[in-house]
Amino acid sequence: MNDARLQTPREVIADIVGRILESKGSGKVSADDNLRDAGLSSLEFVNVMLSVEDAFNLTFPPEKLTPENFRCISAIEALVAGVV
Repeated sequence: MNDARLQTPREVIADIVGRILESKGSGKVSADDNLRDAGLSSLEFVNVMLSVEDAFNLTFPPEKLTPENFRCISAIEALVAGVV
């Protein structure tokens, strides 16, 4: 029997962001913390976007690739919900 716990979309996104922040030595962020203020660079935002697309097996429409949609974990979660 598989004991792995299913993660919510927010947890998946938080894990992706957390791994990137951890790799730079930054601390954890809450769902509404601004990711730019937390230290993510433009390249790291692209990595977040690609990782989220991969994790949810989706492709974001180009018009949805705005800084506001990737401002925080909760904004990314809403974006994913709107695309799925």
